[in-house]
Amino acid sequence: MGRQAVSNYLIKQGQKWSVKVTIPADVKHIFGKQAFKQTLKTSDKTVAIARSGPLIAQFKHSIEEARGNPTQHLDDYLAYTQSQLRDARKDPNVQPAAIDGIEEEALGRLLAAHGVQHTEQLPKKAEAEVVRSYKVVTGQQTLFDGPLGEYVRSRKVEPKTEAKDRHAVSKFASRVSTVEEVDRQAVRDFVSWLSKDEGLKNRTIKDNLSTLRVYWNWLADHNYAREDRANPFENVKLPSENRKAAAEKVRLPFSVEDIQKLHKVIEAGHSDMMRATFMLAIYTGCRIEEITSLETANVTEETIQIVRAKTAAGNRTIPIHPAIKSLAADLRARGDKYLLPDLVANKYGARSPAMSKQFGKVKSRLGYDSKYVFHSLRKTVTTLFEQAGVPESVSADILGHDKKTMTYGVYSGGSSMEQKLEAVLKLKYVFLSESDHLREQQRMSGR
Repeated sequence: MGRQAVSNYLIKQGQKWSVKVTIPADVKHIFGKQAFKQTLKTSDKTVAIARSGPLIAQFKHSIEEARGNPTQHLDDYLAYTQSQLRDARKDPNVQPAAIDGIEEEALGRLLAAHGVQHTEQLPKKAEAEVVRSYKVVTGQQTLFDGPLGEYVRSRKVEPKTEAKDRHAVSKFASRVSTVEEVDRQAVRDFVSWLSKDEGLKNRTIKDNLSTLRVYWNWLADHNYAREDRANPFENVKLPSENRKAAAEKVRLPFSVEDIQKLHKVIEAGHSDMMRATFMLAIYTGCRIEEITSLETANVTEETIQIVRAKTAAGNRTIPIHPAIKSLAADLRARGDKYLLPDLVANKYGARSPAMSKQFGKVKSRLGYDSKYVFHSLRKTVTTLFEQAGVPESVSADILGHDKKTMTYGVYSGGSSMEQKLEAVLKLKYVFLSESDHLREQQRMSGR
């Protein structure tokens, strides 16, 4: 490379020389910048020329390498070209011939990635892939998960919900590439795949469909899908489930005797937070998420207030059972934001998973199988209410359930605190001390 040619790449900034090699438009997307640029750390042009030669050669080699491998960064290239075409069509100064040129170059890159020059040279499957990619790049079709980033930003939901949305949409997109290919049959095939190949239960499949249904409505509202098309994720028939197998998986309540066994183990060898969570659960019937997210400000000497629940019925005030009044008072006296301050939140900010795992280990060591989980404690409270003759409407107000009848569900102001306290007082567990256990064992052995 001659001195004059090298000088074409030199620029002076202040007193120092730098080398600059412009990156051609067709590979700019690969490097993510307009040019290679590096200071030569000298004010002497002769020295600058000597130092710049190897750098210029290195930069040019990188450009040629990017051009010489059609599959390298192909996805980046296609995304860049799609954006370039979108902007070009909005610009009245861009001639149709320029747009045609960009589209032809995109098709050439797609074909080159398969080692051919014409679509007729491709196998049927590869041809379909190239045609689909070309239509997406040129705006004739939309990738199903293409607007996903825009969608989740518009939702402003909790990180855990965002992750669930991304997972469901991406899973469907792995089966159906573009919005235009989505129809009722594609959705039925997806449901069948989730059930048979992925082994998902209907409840999980239903959650996926619910997420996709909302996403499709958003696509239609933002002109990614035709508004005149019915939502293909509506009213989808779920696979038949084995009733016997489903019945075997039903969560069961713990009996009072079970509660006593759990209490003994938890009292003997677990943290204050584990003990507190367990006691609050068996005397309130609250969900584990409600207990672990309780803020001290929402607990008084007499009541626990559940706020920010998922449903209106879930927001409620529960009287504190005398058996946990001193526990609640001690926790409040700590003055922390959360009533149970020592719990570790996961990456989504949820404070219940770690506690749920701890409880799972306790119940498993005692021989309880998968039909018994932390939620079984809530079922215990529900069962004790029913056995004690607590009216269902009062039980619902304590547990945060929706009321089944129109009169109570819509028109009633809810149970009084006196009614709820009367019901809560029916929760009775007899916890034996170590000396009580010893006497009980001696009594049993003397029979």
